[in-house]
Amino acid sequence: MRLHDPQDAVALLRELAASSELAADGGLDEVVDSAVLTGLLALQETRTTSDPSPAGELCLSTVRHLALAVILASADLD
Repeated sequence: MRLHDPQDAVALLRELAASSELAADGGLDEVVDSAVLTGLLALQETRTTSDPSPAGELCLSTVRHLALAVILASADLD
């Protein structure tokens, strides 16, 4: 599942925590780590892209993932 809307990501995390499928704090850490890693992998891919247009798209993707990580890291699940 790909979450592009931070509100959807927080809602999903709350739902999973409420159903006891994961602990809210641990789950949030994992989601933040995943978003950061995905962003960094997209940024790394720009190094091998010779065409500026796809490289620009990858940079924008990186920004979205890192912004999602920041929003989720600062989310108050209570």
